[in-house]
Amino acid sequence: MSMQIRGVNNPLQAARWGNTPTIRKKAVEASKNAMTDDFVQKLQELARRDAQKGIGMSQEAIDLRHAQMGKYVSPDRSAPIAQMTKELQKAEKAHQEGDPTLEFLDRMLAQLKGKARPERIVKSFSGLAGGCSGDLHSTSENQVATVYSPDGEEIAQYNTSGGGWMNLPTKAENQFLGDSNDVYMQAWDAARAEMKNAERQRPAAQASGGTTFDVRA
Repeated sequence: MSMQIRGVNNPLQAARWGNTPTIRKKAVEASKNAMTDDFVQKLQELARRDAQKGIGMSQEAIDLRHAQMGKYVSPDRSAPIAQMTKELQKAEKAHQEGDPTLEFLDRMLAQLKGKARPERIVKSFSGLAGGCSGDLHSTSENQVATVYSPDGEEIAQYNTSGGGWMNLPTKAENQFLGDSNDVYMQAWDAARAEMKNAERQRPAAQASGGTTFDVRA
């Protein structure tokens, strides 16, 4: 892992939000690969079951989609996040917050020695796990860090005031969630249409007397 001067090799703004042709193309391909026959069949079965119960997307269907997304689409965030967490801890230690009186004395001694504590630490990193990169902004009051995919897309962000690390959905993840939702809703709508059609036919059958004939030999 090597530290880069801020501004060097920073991703383009379009890449940060997943709006480059390369990222969009990869998103479509990743979603398509994730739509395996087995997954689609299970999702359609759950959609029909939910339709029969008269409910929207069940938690089971939601869990199935996210499990498939994690297996085929989502980037490995854990390793680069762990690396950036260590850098945040180093930055926090560098601020050396402590007792105000001792802090004042330490600051005065540091200034006399020409080693004043950093008020703000800003660093960028390349070579994180999985080809990712990251940057951090750290003060004694707040820390912010971001992890980027190899294509420069934001995939995770840390903010002290925000409660810690948060995964940022990628273009590919949003693509898959949209595509899988379409598959689910098509099966759900079809099942509901069949149920309504059966309900319409029932009064007609009752009006005819409900007579049935056994035509078997």
